[in-house]
Amino acid sequence: MTVTEITKIVLGIIAALGGGGAIVLGLSNYFGQFLAKRYEEKIKAKFQNEINEYQSQLDIIKQTTIRYSDKQFEHYSKLWSSLYDLKLLADDLWQQATPVRLERFSRQLKSTKTEIEKASLFIEETHYKELTETIKYFSEYQIGKSDLINYRQTNNYEQYNVQQMIADNGMKKAAFETLISAVKADLKKQIGGH
Repeated sequence: MTVTEITKIVLGIIAALGGGGAIVLGLSNYFGQFLAKRYEEKIKAKFQNEINEYQSQLDIIKQTTIRYSDKQFEHYSKLWSSLYDLKLLADDLWQQATPVRLERFSRQLKSTKTEIEKASLFIEETHYKELTETIKYFSEYQIGKSDLINYRQTNNYEQYNVQQMIADNGMKKAAFETLISAVKADLKKQIGGH
């Protein structure tokens, strides 16, 4: 059958039914389009609601991430400042081991430990481990310097023992300086992502 033949058959049926057939066909077409349009609007509304829900969830995640990132940046900045102050006091103590310098170093060491624990919720776990490892070396350095000061205060100390204590403290100093460099590089990467 060709298109022409199909058209003749359809027109024949419409003519046989008369004007009523044309009206029924027109109304069927109208209601079909009306129902299709309503269904399409319903589907669009459903998808728009889903999109709005996802957008709302994304906004919440974005705000939470921004708040966390800002807090993390703040803590990393404080940590680095405290760690750097501790390093300066360690260098000062290295130049001359005195009770006054040891006391300043000890106070800063305690303050830095406190900063690390306060920030532990916001800093990366690997950074926390690096920082606590660095503090361990600083603490050992503190003990070594304290021992050296106490040993020097005795009247009969041997220069060999003093040199050995200084060498031990030098190794501890080198260890925490290496760790500080690694921590600095890691913190820069972390902050750079901010």
